Amino acid sequence: MAKEGILIQRYEGGVNNKDSQKDLPDGFLAEAKNVDVSGIGRIQSLGSFAALGSLDAQSSSSDISSFQPGHGLFSFRTDERISSGIAAGDFLAYTNPAGQVLFGNTSNAFAQIDSADLGSATDVQPVYYYANGGLRVADGRLSNDSEAVSILHLKRDVSEAPVYSGSDIDGYFKTQALLDAPADADLQVETDITDANGPKDPNAAATVLNAPTSSTKIRIGLAAKAAESNEADGLLAEGRYIIGVSYVYVDNQESFINDSLGSIDVSDGNVIVIAASILDDAFTGDLLFAQGFRVYLKNYNDLDDDFRLVLDVNLEQGSRTSLGDEFDPLQAETGGANHMHTHDPKSGGVGNRAYLIQNLSAADYAEINGFELEEHAISFYNSAFGYKTATVANQRAFVANVKYKDADGETKVMGDRIQYSPVRRYDTFPQSYNIDVGTNDGDEIVKIIEFQDRLFVYKKRKLFIIDISSPNPGDYKLIGEFDNRGISNPGAVVKSDLGIVWANENGLFGFFEGIAKLSKQISDKNNSDGWADVVDADNVQLGFIPLKNQILIVANSNSASSKGYIYDITTQSFVNVDTSSVIFNNEISNMVRFGNDLCMIEQTGLAKKFDTTTASHTIEIKTKEFDFGVPSSDKRLQKVYVTHKAGDNLTLAVDYNGGDFSGSNKFSSSSLSNSATMTQSFFVPTTIENCKSMQFKISGAAEADFVLEDITVVYRRKGVR
Repeated sequence: MAKEGILIQRYEGGVNNKDSQKDLPDGFLAEAKNVDVSGIGRIQSLGSFAALGSLDAQSSSSDISSFQPGHGLFSFRTDERISSGIAAGDFLAYTNPAGQVLFGNTSNAFAQIDSADLGSATDVQPVYYYANGGLRVADGRLSNDSEAVSILHLKRDVSEAPVYSGSDIDGYFKTQALLDAPADADLQVETDITDANGPKDPNAAATVLNAPTSSTKIRIGLAAKAAESNEADGLLAEGRYIIGVSYVYVDNQESFINDSLGSIDVSDGNVIVIAASILDDAFTGDLLFAQGFRVYLKNYNDLDDDFRLVLDVNLEQGSRTSLGDEFDPLQAETGGANHMHTHDPKSGGVGNRAYLIQNLSAADYAEINGFELEEHAISFYNSAFGYKTATVANQRAFVANVKYKDADGETKVMGDRIQYSPVRRYDTFPQSYNIDVGTNDGDEIVKIIEFQDRLFVYKKRKLFIIDISSPNPGDYKLIGEFDNRGISNPGAVVKSDLGIVWANENGLFGFFEGIAKLSKQISDKNNSDGWADVVDADNVQLGFIPLKNQILIVANSNSASSKGYIYDITTQSFVNVDTSSVIFNNEISNMVRFGNDLCMIEQTGLAKKFDTTTASHTIEIKTKEFDFGVPSSDKRLQKVYVTHKAGDNLTLAVDYNGGDFSGSNKFSSSSLSNSATMTQSFFVPTTIENCKSMQFKISGAAEADFVLEDITVVYRRKGVR
């Protein structure tokens, strides 16, 4: 019969090792190793990891020896400078095994910010979230009893807020107990600031309120008195009123109330006057992130009464008696003393230092904050509290698999629990703000991640999807529960620009318009490159390569000789990867997106990014097994043409009838020609053999600029007798 030919020029389907090699659709390959098939009509070599500047996250050999594979790295972008001389931009945060939190980027080496660390724990498994200019870090290894740390940006102009002493500040600072209530030693409450005529005039010789001291940073003065002729009768109920004071921290986050500061007795028809003075450096040191305080009163004789606001003081904005009022600026003490005091320009007979309270505000603590004072805890403020995973969505922070100490002092780990913050208060976690998922199922939450107003909650065996689109958490609802779609470690899921991708022992899965198994063309197990043979579900790590819209799957971050895959989201194709320049020579951290790069840290401590520029790799490309549509007919291979560039060190092989390419080479010359431009290499079999099918393989050490465009096969089909 006459010679016939086929042109092989589509490869975008990638490797398919699950289906019969004879029945592969056009565009699929029986093997595609260390190559990129994302370009239609061409195959080229993969990119590789390269050093990210000289960023080294390890400070000693001991750090390296206790390296925690699959953990440690986080990326964020800030609009504020990190510190003096370190500008805003994209940053990597790394927590070394000793618990030190380090910041770095391509221009600045890894370094601690304000000595930030997680305490004295070792082998930490850091959990991060970033919101509103602040990085929060906790230790996911809950047995360590580490202390979570917040690293927040502060900018203060002392000239605009004289209560802050010292120099202006602009940078990131750390705190490990952000929402502490006022300590007794920091406050003094006086109830003797009046005489028969009311509070003294601040400009008179006698002062209304004693000045604070270095030990007592804030003085608050209250007094009950009969209403004067220019004042309406008081509307306060007769009784004893407990005085409570709270701190207000960044992002309007309020602490619990200290209610052990004393009380004030009010008679029928009384009004209350109140004033406060603040030491210039009251809110530095441990109170660096406090922005002010609030004073409350509660009627001790009324069991149904709550703490009601009577004074709100913000160190930069001033003071007021209601959250609906404008702030009155704080005033410097007459004579240049080292403190400021409240100032009411509207007051009459009580003098301008103090405010007149004729009735208590309707705004109580619970109404202002959205939770009751009876909450056992409202923050992860010490080593008794922690969580294993966190994310930010819809202006709230969500943490899950939480540890806390209950009111009886008992430490509890709630593996099914998610806690969330009030809106834009990213460090506040009332215990009652919670969702329990799949309770008593013998499983625990491994990772939470947000996508399109949905919270994806991964346990080891199940995936739960929660609709969090409503601004009212009471309307959150479970919209999906999926068996065998969980993950075993937090690095096994990654968010791309288009959706979420994750891996477990059953394959690779994605959520784009719905949940789908992505690894349909990868064999579950074939003793070589099957999914179960390659992927270690406990240690698999996923990373998103933005410039290629691809997912890198590192089969085992805990191994120096791992394999993996690259999945192309656009073409829905897989290639196998086993080159050390992509699947590393050492254990690695988790992988994160850093700007438009995919980054990780090797056990050596060196930070690396994936460079999408093609690099030299040992490759293998294997076509389907061709029977040319007539499996029963004998064929004879005549010639093969390969169109390519840079074929040095690459060879073409052919095998017949499902062989494994273990025999001798069947071409008189099997080497591809070396050319800097596109060329065509020509191959002729040494002997003409009859076969039912044939398969082709290109392999060897490919140069960085290698390109394969097409393969033309010329054969002769024998007639049937």
